[in-house]
Amino acid sequence: MQEVTKETYKGLKTWFHEKNCPTFVYSIVEQTIPGVVYVDEHTFPKSFLIGTKSGIYFIAGEEGNQDFNDFIAEYYEKQVKSTKRFTLFSSSDTWDRVMKTILKDELNHMKRVAFSFQQKSSSIMELQLPKGFVLKRIDEDIISNSTEFNKTYYEDYWGSVSQFSSKGFGFAVLHDNQVVSECTSIFLGHNRAEMDIYTLEEYRGKGLAYYVGSEFIDFCLKNEMVPSWDCDVNNESSFRLAAKLGFKAKTEYSIFYSGKS
Repeated sequence: MQEVTKETYKGLKTWFHEKNCPTFVYSIVEQTIPGVVYVDEHTFPKSFLIGTKSGIYFIAGEEGNQDFNDFIAEYYEKQVKSTKRFTLFSSSDTWDRVMKTILKDELNHMKRVAFSFQQKSSSIMELQLPKGFVLKRIDEDIISNSTEFNKTYYEDYWGSVSQFSSKGFGFAVLHDNQVVSECTSIFLGHNRAEMDIYTLEEYRGKGLAYYVGSEFIDFCLKNEMVPSWDCDVNNESSFRLAAKLGFKAKTEYSIFYSGKS
């Protein structure tokens, strides 16, 4: 199996831009974030394994390639032995069956939903933050004071805080100088901005997640980007917030993971 070098990423862009892949895949092939791409050059269509530094992978292409499937099994075992995260996004029902065959019961299986953005149900201009709350764009100062989207988070998903600061974006609500709610771009690629939202438990129920999410979406639309939303099929609160923000459930897909997803 061959690991693709940066010089050959350009050819991959065409192949993947014709598909419907997770946003992190485009982040990697567009070299917005660091990652790895493994390709079996001996099959057509080729078989691909694409992964982030944090251990999130996507598998696509020809499913019946035994050499490639053996490589996946070996790669998984190596990751697990080194106690590294392994979360695999499947691109089809056929790949679901292949993964269950080659890795048997070693991985947990979960269904997720990809949403498509339609239109916000109301304008951010109609919202008012409670007294004492302020909205700010996420910067290094916000990151250093965040409990959820902190330095480790951006190192995991972006490679570094500076990489996020130069190419990513997000918004936070502060109360008494404490970061209480945030919406950030966990991944950017293929003109899409994937949203990640978190609100401190004691501040939930105040509409803060909707507020920062609306600000994030407005920024996307002003900069000709498409906001992107995915969540687990059983995450009812995420479904409700997605609907309020103008998203509609589009397709279900599988992920396989060891430990936490």
